[in-house]
Amino acid sequence: MENPKSLKEIIDQTKKIDENNFNNLQYLNSINMLLTSNDLGSTKDDNLSKKFEELNSKMEDISKLTSDLLEELSRRHN
Repeated sequence: MENPKSLKEIIDQTKKIDENNFNNLQYLNSINMLLTSNDLGSTKDDNLSKKFEELNSKMEDISKLTSDLLEELSRRHN
């Protein structure tokens, strides 16, 4: 990218996405704990738990991609 100022702004915005990803993963972990019963760690609602597991998996993929993008952007900026 030719304009370093624009690249810096893209990096700043991507960092905000990364922070949001972290928060979303924390929320998903909290939800998973709420869906798990205290007796032998079984789930309270299997269908709902599976949906949240799928969401968590996709969120982890998004988080990884965001981190990769930040790494690439940082290399270009320096």
